[in-house]
Amino acid sequence: MRLAGVDTVLFDMDGTISSSGSLALDAAEEGLRRFYRELGESAPIPARAEIRAMIGLPSNVYFARLVPERFASRWQDVRRHVLALEIEALEAGRGGMFEGTAETLGALKSAGLQLGLVTNAGRGYYAATWQALHLESFFSVGLCIDDAPGGTKADLVKRAAGQLGTRRGAMVGDKVYDVEAGKAAGFATVGCTWGYGSASEFAGADHVIDDIRRLPALLGLAAAGSR
Repeated sequence: MRLAGVDTVLFDMDGTISSSGSLALDAAEEGLRRFYRELGESAPIPARAEIRAMIGLPSNVYFARLVPERFASRWQDVRRHVLALEIEALEAGRGGMFEGTAETLGALKSAGLQLGLVTNAGRGYYAATWQALHLESFFSVGLCIDDAPGGTKADLVKRAAGQLGTRRGAMVGDKVYDVEAGKAAGFATVGCTWGYGSASEFAGADHVIDDIRRLPALLGLAAAGSR
């Protein structure tokens, strides 16, 4: 069943648009080492699978959960170290978009759809990713969690919808937070399996796709690159 009447599509960033997996994991591990050295403390670094599962949480929650509870109040120091490494990697050309993403976003934009980006990432990482991937080429609106202090991703979706003046929108993301945020805003929801989420997170989604290039057909459009 296609998504009828959608005029706006909002996307999550990491794991949906940005292929940041190894970059984020490497930065988290080394950032934690630097944090503990600065503190003169030692503590175990979470396994990469644990870190991966936490990606997508609001920035403050993510960095607090990377460390034992006794250090959680120092989450901004953790973020400082990790963010420096993430920006360094992005500026060096690491990361990028998933295969077919640029073409698909271009096709949606050419078809007259409004596109927006909403992310639980903090402003520093969001801005660095936006610049590195030239996301201004595709998105009319971009919001990070710092644009809704104390709020949730649902607040970001609602704010983006208001700025774009959508009548019927769809939210595309790789985590349960994206599905919940879309539904809270009255959007149709599309779970994508190529990111950080597990299949169980998409139980409440209206649709699930395994390749972003399937999105145009779901919206009743020709596939990217077709004539």
